[in-house]
Amino acid sequence: MSFMGGIFKALGFESESKTKKVKPKTKASYKLNSKKGNRVDDIDGVPVYYPESFEQIKDFVEFVKQNKAIIISTENCENELALRIVDFLKGFCQGANAKFITLNAGKLYLILPEGMEIEE
Repeated sequence: MSFMGGIFKALGFESESKTKKVKPKTKASYKLNSKKGNRVDDIDGVPVYYPESFEQIKDFVEFVKQNKAIIISTENCENELALRIVDFLKGFCQGANAKFITLNAGKLYLILPEGMEIEE
């Protein structure tokens, strides 16, 4: 079982046969158009982004609009910026019927586009 699979199993998420599964993506398909540099990691094929400014959030929203799952880490953000980012993304997810899942005590968030579920 993968690292993320263990987290998702512990949270009680199960996949359904009629929904898409989160499939590994290459980092190249998730390049940012931001002028600032942005560290990108990968957990089981899902990119992890560490935003440095609120302006980068529009790039993350575009990924979700293109049916790409992403993970956002606010561990390096100031508290006020982290709260703004989370509030904006929660609102966007509600409007786009996407899933916003908190993975790690308010610092790590998974965003799944509509119709996408977690694969064990």
